[in-house]
Formats: sequence, C-alpha cells, structure tokens
Amino acid sequence: MASPENLALGVSLLHGAGSLALLVAIFASNLPEALGGAVGMRDQGRSRGFVILVWSATALLLAAAVVAGGTVLPGSDGGLHSLLLSFAGGAVLASLTDTLMPDAFREGGALVAFATAAGFFLSFMIDKA
Repeated sequence: MASPENLALGVSLLHGAGSLALLVAIFASNLPEALGGAVGMRDQGRSRGFVILVWSATALLLAAAVVAGGTVLPGSDGGLHSLLLSFAGGAVLASLTDTLMPDAFREGGALVAFATAAGFFLSFMIDKA
C-alpha cells in the first residue's frame, strides 16, 4: 500500500500549495525512522546488501506513490486533497509519537520539546513562504 504522505505530496505538487513544506516534513520524519530501521536490521544480523535492497525498494515504492498521487488523483476535488493531507499529517505525527519521541525525550531531555515546537513552527513558516 502506498504511503499517505507520498500520495498527499503527489497531489500537492499538482496544486502547488504547501508542497515544499510537505516534502520537508516527509523527509524530516522518514529519514530518522529509516536510519533507525536500518540500524535495527543490521543489529538483528541482516546483511548490508539486504538492508540496502529493502530500503531501496521502499524508496522506489514511495516515489511511485508520489507519481500516483500526481497522476491518478489530479481531478480530485479540494475535499479529497484536504483528506489526504490530514491523513498524511496524522500518520507523520503518529509515527513520530510512537517511534522517535520516547527515545528523544529519554536521551535529549526537555530541550526536545522546544526543538519539536520549533520544527512545527518552521514547517508552518515554510508553508506560508
């Protein structure tokens, strides 16, 4: 199944609204998660080639989701576009809350809360630029 974030990015690229902010948000949320997943796979004994193959295949599928969002859904109304963006935002927040924030607070302390708020503010400012 395609990532909701990538489908939303494909649709956003057509509309031109918020696509840079969405691209930055997707990259910022997926890169640490992917790096953590790659390290976890290596710690479980997977070969370097296997890890690279899995993450390359994942990148190709997600790129295909961007293309699908930009080609299959271009005639969609604003309601579907808003629904995809809302679902994508919720998926990013759920992923961050479940996988990254507990470790970040444990290792980074209270400064992590400030960095998180600053990140959301920066995303908002990029979107308004």
